[in-house]
Amino acid sequence: MPPKTYDGSCHCGKVKFTCALPEALAPEGTGKIGRCNCSICVKNGYFLVYPQAADVHFLDDSDKQMKSYLFRMKNKPHRFCPDCASNVLIDISQADDIPEMMKGKLAVNASLFKDIDLEKAEIYTMDGKNRAP
Repeated sequence: MPPKTYDGSCHCGKVKFTCALPEALAPEGTGKIGRCNCSICVKNGYFLVYPQAADVHFLDDSDKQMKSYLFRMKNKPHRFCPDCASNVLIDISQADDIPEMMKGKLAVNASLFKDIDLEKAEIYTMDGKNRAP
């Protein structure tokens, strides 16, 4: 099956992107959306999906508009819109402290997808709060 492509944007529309997910990872398919309980994910309200970095495309170079926030190990930039502060993604693609299967992926905030009903999505919880640094 072809991947499902989602259009997404921050609240103000300055950051626009598309995100392609294989059917198995698409929230409307058999995929699930992750909710992490670590401090930053809770405060930012992330609903995460994990596409390959190559499957996320920013329109009009809007990725260059985003700002980054680093904390703790400073190896996973949390990217956000500088105008409306919408949290767009976490760049885990190059981090050395993630499982091998997550290398090359981004953690994208699915709540920014247009035409997605998060109340109908299956949510799973990740224990980031108790993860060793």
